[in-house]
Amino acid sequence: MMHNFDVGYIDGDGIGPEVMPYVRAVIDQVVALTYHGQYGIHWHALLLGEQAAREGDGEWFPEATITQLRALKVALKGPMSSAIGGGFRSLNIALREELDLFCNMRVIKAFDGLPSPLKNSGAIDMVVFRECSEDSFASIELAAQSSDASRLIEVLEQELGYYKLRFADNCALAIKNCSQAATERLVAQALSYALAHHRTKLTIVHKSNAWQLTEGQFQRWALAYLQQHHEVTLSTCKQYYQLRSNTGQSIEVEFMMLDRVMQRLPQYASEFDVLVCNNLAGDLIADLGAALVGGVGIIPSINCNNEMAIFEPSHGPFRRIAGQGVANPCATLWAGVLLLQHLGLEQASTRLFHALKHVISHYPQLFQLDTRTHKLPQVSTDAVITAIEQYLSRNRAAQ
Repeated sequence: MMHNFDVGYIDGDGIGPEVMPYVRAVIDQVVALTYHGQYGIHWHALLLGEQAAREGDGEWFPEATITQLRALKVALKGPMSSAIGGGFRSLNIALREELDLFCNMRVIKAFDGLPSPLKNSGAIDMVVFRECSEDSFASIELAAQSSDASRLIEVLEQELGYYKLRFADNCALAIKNCSQAATERLVAQALSYALAHHRTKLTIVHKSNAWQLTEGQFQRWALAYLQQHHEVTLSTCKQYYQLRSNTGQSIEVEFMMLDRVMQRLPQYASEFDVLVCNNLAGDLIADLGAALVGGVGIIPSINCNNEMAIFEPSHGPFRRIAGQGVANPCATLWAGVLLLQHLGLEQASTRLFHALKHVISHYPQLFQLDTRTHKLPQVSTDAVITAIEQYLSRNRAAQ
């Protein structure tokens, strides 16, 4: 009898409804070819964003979808737009907040055949873990000249003695927060991944020279957590720590300023393995890393907590090319690879990953399109998917 995995899917906005049916069909194909009816995926359609507003009762963020996601615990999602005037800066941020998806994870790996500004990009293979519940993206903002901003400025000046705001009469404010609990659960998630995937280095990224009491504390809490749960010793050169897990695995742990990470990435990107970052730093590092290996059109993203995972492309809806049939499906396909791995369907995951790598390296003309310009040849989404499907069909016996 077939065992079905229940997985939600959200088509998304812009190019999402064009790409997502293709990708679900490819996932079904690779599962069928690999397991011959032993396993299958039962897809559950969920409404969010423009599609929800159009096909439902006009609500961009239906509570029914949130309830279903909590029950399913796993979903494949297309790119989302923001509801203009609908109360959300970003539907992705709203989704993370509502479901406490505190961790955004991006896998950044160079493939042969993808463009890169670097001469030697082939060794890039890193994973960015970004804390998503705090820091600059925590949605704590006060508009300039608002009553709330005025009240906070009054508290800062009269009760806390802080008179450093130079233009307090017309000043917008944002609060940067950082907690021990959020730091520890992110570090735990990243370390667990590193150990499970036999990674060898953990880089804790911080900006403690500017924010000693938040970024500096993030650094100190991270180290204290690692020391509490594992054997951690300072290296003889005192430049990094050596962590030995309870299972005997060894991982190098380094602490690096955001400035230095951004400087070293274009020159020595291959030196990075697993990076652990607060919200803003993780956003910047992931985007720069993506640019070094072909752009956001290839990079997958996972928003997760300890119980739930939503897989998606890292790019936006690209409305400008929606409906033209030329959307690049690679980031969503790679998200499908990670989804299969998450479900424990390792053989199918590996098989789809090999297909994606093969098509990218052997059919460079398929990847000359750039979703941000019309100067390059427009290659159809169907052509990319067809190449993937043909590779999978030709390699039926692959393990």
